[in-house]
Amino acid sequence: MTAKRVKNTVLYAALALLGVILLYPVFFGLLGSLSTPSEFYKAVVLPVPHSPFKQFADNYQLIFTDETLLRALAVTFGKMAWGLIISVPVSVLLGFVFAKMRFPLKRTFFLILMSSMMIPGPAMIIPNYIWMARFPLMGGNNIVGQGGTGFLNNPWMFVLTGWVGVYNIFLCRQCFATLGNEMNEAAEIDGAGFLRTVFTIYMPLVTPILAVMFLNSFVGSWNDYLGNLIYMPDAKQWWTVGNVFVDIMAMFSDASGLTQPNYPAAFGVAFVSMVPPIVAYACVQEQFTKGLAMGAVKG
Repeated sequence: MTAKRVKNTVLYAALALLGVILLYPVFFGLLGSLSTPSEFYKAVVLPVPHSPFKQFADNYQLIFTDETLLRALAVTFGKMAWGLIISVPVSVLLGFVFAKMRFPLKRTFFLILMSSMMIPGPAMIIPNYIWMARFPLMGGNNIVGQGGTGFLNNPWMFVLTGWVGVYNIFLCRQCFATLGNEMNEAAEIDGAGFLRTVFTIYMPLVTPILAVMFLNSFVGSWNDYLGNLIYMPDAKQWWTVGNVFVDIMAMFSDASGLTQPNYPAAFGVAFVSMVPPIVAYACVQEQFTKGLAMGAVKG
């Protein structure tokens, strides 16, 4: 056996061991979600479910019959859909403007827009909170933003915020910059207006970028936890699934009550929360990777 073969064997063995270590919690949680509480507590290495199909129905039924979760799912998908309907056209339009149109101080405006990405998200929590709480003429506020709560605990916050995604604008601008001006000139000769040129000629050419926007929006809305606690503390009926999943898992894992914690049901909640982002990524994986590559090209 050559030295290269020995090296490859050791490398593959190390990678296989690392894979087992990384996947062990996943298999433990999956088998745990298909077990009864007594079977779960007897587990040494992995839970061994004796009737997985029955426990699948029992444990996961507890999740999908929870009205709070069903309402949170509706709110999450509604917020996600509205965000895509608004942010995608705005990002495409601004990306096209910065890539193809000429106007004074264009580079300065673009640099100012990009500079907002350099500010850490946690540093903007308090300014954003103050801005939402003191928004004029909302939530009982007067014209100077005093006397009420603004957009706090108000679902209109979902509608009137999130229109401009700087990262999405950057991706669109970089992609449009790589496309020639011939199509734009031909569209002008044929009498196509600005909006028609952007949305019927250029936008179909950047479908992978749209996939990146979709996946980022989906994962961001699905995993949002802090936003609900900050802006909707007293309006739990408008919480998205991130907070509701945590509350349900905490309820099933509570060891302070009179009954044993139902860890199998808690693992079931965890797996349900993992599935939609994985499915979304699987559906747009090819377009997503192409979109990142297109957006990375320097224009």
